[in-house]
Amino acid sequence: MRIASISFLASATLITGFLSAAPLAAQVPDKFTNLKVLPKEISKQDLQSTMRGFSFALGVRCEHCHSEKKAPEKGLDFPADDKGAKRTARLMLEMVAAINKDYVSKVEKADQSQPIHVECVTCHHGLVQPRPLKAVLADSLQKDGLDKTIALYSELRGKYCGSGQYDFGETTLNQLTESLLAKEKKPEALAIEELNFSSNHPDSVWSYHLLAMVHEANGQREKALADYRKVVELHPDDAWAKQQIEALSKSK
Repeated sequence: MRIASISFLASATLITGFLSAAPLAAQVPDKFTNLKVLPKEISKQDLQSTMRGFSFALGVRCEHCHSEKKAPEKGLDFPADDKGAKRTARLMLEMVAAINKDYVSKVEKADQSQPIHVECVTCHHGLVQPRPLKAVLADSLQKDGLDKTIALYSELRGKYCGSGQYDFGETTLNQLTESLLAKEKKPEALAIEELNFSSNHPDSVWSYHLLAMVHEANGQREKALADYRKVVELHPDDAWAKQQIEALSKSK
């Protein structure tokens, strides 16, 4: 099993962020015990490099998977299996190795000199739990309500925007708006789409269609008309928007 193919979830994290490797490297023994997935003959340098990859990919520190030694000893007990995160890590490593061997390796590649490998960063992007933003916000709406969800979006955007953990573009909020409309959650759909416009200032036909639809669904006909007119301005051949303008104009 090659290290390049199995870097998925931290079975240990020796180095994290932009911190120096020196203090932790001093704790790492030259020989390792209790390696169940990583090659038993792995070198210290390769192990440290692998764990550094885990750390960056999940945004975690060593103690995420490793427990402290029992007093009076100090430092991390790397061989111990006390933490569930470490046990889960082994399953993830086995899973990604199977994905690379049994599936990805069989996919035709245009450039065979550049092999494709699934790695931890492929899914995690610096998050311990790799969940799309739409799912995070949908769960928050259900559990905590609209106000807290909007606050959560602002918090996550302020913390992660530009770093790749979440997609803060219009697609995420448009998809959430569509799902809320389908569930007849009209006020929530309107608030989410207005959040999309205030945060992303989209200029796409899709976003204006949705904004018009949620305005209309909430009885705000004049705003819906303005939205559909913007669609026609952006896309003069949009027959559906023209039909909506005609229908709404007749309903005055």
